[in-house]
Parts: sequence; C-alpha cells; structure tokens
Amino acid sequence: MEEIKKKVRAWWDSHPCCGNQADSEWGSKEFFKQVDLYKDTYEPFTNTIARYPDWSGKRVLEIGVGLGKDFSRFVGNGARATGIDLSAGSLELTKRRLGLFNLKGSLCVADAEHLPFKNGVFDLVFSWGVLHHTPGTKKAISELYRCLKPDGGKAIVMLYNKRSFLCAYYRRQYLFSRGWFKKISKVFFPLRRLVPSESKDFCYEKMDSEGLLSACTDGAGNPLSKVYTRKEARKMFSDFRCVKAEAFEHGKSRFFGLLRRMKILERHFGWFLVIEAEK
Repeated sequence: MEEIKKKVRAWWDSHPCCGNQADSEWGSKEFFKQVDLYKDTYEPFTNTIARYPDWSGKRVLEIGVGLGKDFSRFVGNGARATGIDLSAGSLELTKRRLGLFNLKGSLCVADAEHLPFKNGVFDLVFSWGVLHHTPGTKKAISELYRCLKPDGGKAIVMLYNKRSFLCAYYRRQYLFSRGWFKKISKVFFPLRRLVPSESKDFCYEKMDSEGLLSACTDGAGNPLSKVYTRKEARKMFSDFRCVKAEAFEHGKSRFFGLLRRMKILERHFGWFLVIEAEK
C-alpha cells in the first residue's frame, strides 16, 4: 500500500467521519443517532439526492461507508447493499450499527482504486465525500464505472468544489498568513483559526496550501483532501453518457446563510460538488 494511503487509513481509523459530533457512549445507539442528527441538520440535501427508497431490491455499492448513516438507510429501505472503506475502524463501527438496528448488509475493507468486484454488477455506486481523499481519484472513478451495470447504472459522488466560496476563503487565509500579506492582514483582516489545534505545535501559517486545505476541511492532521472544478470533475466522468453536476453548501459553513438565500449562487459556489452520472 502506498505511504499516503496508509496515512489516510490511519487518520480515518482514529477520526471516523463526524464521530466527534456525538457525546454519547462510542458505538452506542444514541451515538449513531446523534451522528445522524448532525448530518441531517447540516447536510439535509443528502437524503433527497440519495433517494434511498428508489433502490429497494437493487444492488448498491457505497464507497467509503464511514459511520454508516447512508449505508444503513440504503439497507433499511431494502437495497441489496455492499459497503467498503479503507478504514477498518470505521467498518467495525458500521457493523456495530447494523447489529444494533437489526439491519443486514455486506461490508469489507477495500481500496476505492482497486475494487474487488466483477464488471457490471451494481445498479448504483454511491460515494459521499470520499474520493477526494484518495490519491488516484480518476482511477477510483474508472473502477466504479467498471462495476456499474451497463445501460443505466448510476453513480452519485460528492467531491469538494474548488470554485466554492469556502475554498476561496481557505486560500485567502493561506495567502494572508505569508510575508507582507500577513502584516497587512493583522491590521485589516485579523486571521481566525479555522480548525482547533490538536497539539500546541499546530500552526497553519507553517503549512503549504495543500496541507492547510486538508486540515481545514477535515481536521488538523488529515493527510489528504483535494478539490475539483466542474470541468475537472466532468473530465474524470467522461466515460459516462450523462453527467450532471450541482453544488450544495454545508450547513455549518460561514457562507451557508448567504448561499441558501440565493440558490443560484449555491448551485455554482457551494462546497459540496455532487456529480450524478449514468453509464
């Protein structure tokens, strides 16, 4: 396994997605309910996009199950679902969730860039905020295309939007933490710490722009996050016959209020770039 993937796996083993948003006993029913409440509050559009009941009786693959919010809803609505994750720790928690809520689904540790499935077996491949954390995002998209059924197999993938207001803000913070811009910013644009420090040595002024982006998106220490424009995303999905891309804003973003009031702006400049594509 590549060194960067080992770091990515270790990060998500110790920081399961949104696990820090719950204060109940780790892995308890209440823990999972709190995680789901957080995601439903700040990412309510996910439920509409995923359309869980539509996949009843269909074969669904989720790449990157995390703590199992979406996966449990697919299986709870009757999908024949398979879930993978690079993080064994996240998978164990999802297995525990399924047991607690009397749900059944197939789960395994796997690399999105090397899916362990035959060609053309899934009706839907769903991946929410995952493929921008693997070094070979285009390879992973080629793999999910391979595994989709021909003539109608569907992919729903969320990537971070390079043309979003939030990404522009992160890059502005990087710029104004350097040289003369840093001195100017202290007078006119006081810097705010974007992510909580997990150690006394954490200081984003010492990071390069990629490191800052990774830390700001998913926490200090996150080894890899990437962002994509619509054009870049469409190019990666060029094998598909029908591709739709629309942006949505996360509810905790500082730009949420503005973008939610002006939907046309959100569709272009929201943080979550959602690609729906048909094979």
